[in-house]
Amino acid sequence: MRVKPIKSFEPSGISMHSNLKGANFDRQLMVTQADTLLKTTRQYAKWQAIRQHDPTKAKQVAQIILERHAFVAGKCPRDAAGRRHFDHLTQKLQAAGIFLYKSHQFKQPIFSSSSTENISDTNTPIRSSEITKPAKNSILQNLRYRYKNRDCLEFLASLLEDNGIAYYGKNGLANQLIAQARTQGKNLNAYLTGEGLTRELSDQPITISLQKDHKGNFEQVWRKIQPHIQAGSILSFSSKSFGHTGLVDRVDNRWVYFNASGAVGKPETYRVKAEDLKPEVKSWFDRARKQATFLNITIGAINPSMAARFHNIPAGNPQMLDNHIDLLASHRVTPSNTAT
Repeated sequence: MRVKPIKSFEPSGISMHSNLKGANFDRQLMVTQADTLLKTTRQYAKWQAIRQHDPTKAKQVAQIILERHAFVAGKCPRDAAGRRHFDHLTQKLQAAGIFLYKSHQFKQPIFSSSSTENISDTNTPIRSSEITKPAKNSILQNLRYRYKNRDCLEFLASLLEDNGIAYYGKNGLANQLIAQARTQGKNLNAYLTGEGLTRELSDQPITISLQKDHKGNFEQVWRKIQPHIQAGSILSFSSKSFGHTGLVDRVDNRWVYFNASGAVGKPETYRVKAEDLKPEVKSWFDRARKQATFLNITIGAINPSMAARFHNIPAGNPQMLDNHIDLLASHRVTPSNTAT
């Protein structure tokens, strides 16, 4: 979907000059208003440097800041198209040296989960072996605080973004996957799944496919999965009537599946969960068998060389030096142990 630039808006709390509407912007007034908005942020020093050394750039940046603020102030539609445009504006500011929140980073989200183009209606919650009563400052507590009210795909997309791998925006993974679907004549959401992300980011993904009348032994399936399990791997399940995705990690000498789910159609119920990996995989295995439907289980670790196509990582980030990127590394209280 092509998003048309927003031509007029009125940021909250700021009296806009009438010439700001349409093409006849009062550039200097825009700079002053942008200054007001940034004064209470950590980006103010960078903004002042831009104003001092490059007045032309300052006017351009000011226009983007005010257009972006229109969304924050609720003056522009907060739908899927608006969310993409908001993140595009934020990315343009980042390129200019001004780092402000992307749509998924607000403590109180300004965009609802339903404003993202994905297949969240397939994110059907199932009975889980969720770890209860997380310890204070635990990784689960940290993830729940940072990524509340997100479904499984939004949770994964947020982790990617926070680790420097663009999901939203013109050059992001979502746009790439949508383009692939369009080229192949499929529904534009067809590849906006955990499997789609894994194919784009992993050099050695594996998919275990079970037919709808499968009568296989779960232990046999588990033995096929085990060699590919490592911290930071994307693990996804898909079938005719359901789909889910999340990340694998090693916590307290056991494998855990971090994911987000809740009641379908009620974003306020979505929260991050940490579930023992093997029982969680078995629950999807059993669900597919009960529904007499096929099941695809896909797992793969992120390869930095492949992720570099969507590179958005600040210079010097040590994670890019690893063989694979561990999306949960920054959330751990202590380093994860190696699997035995």
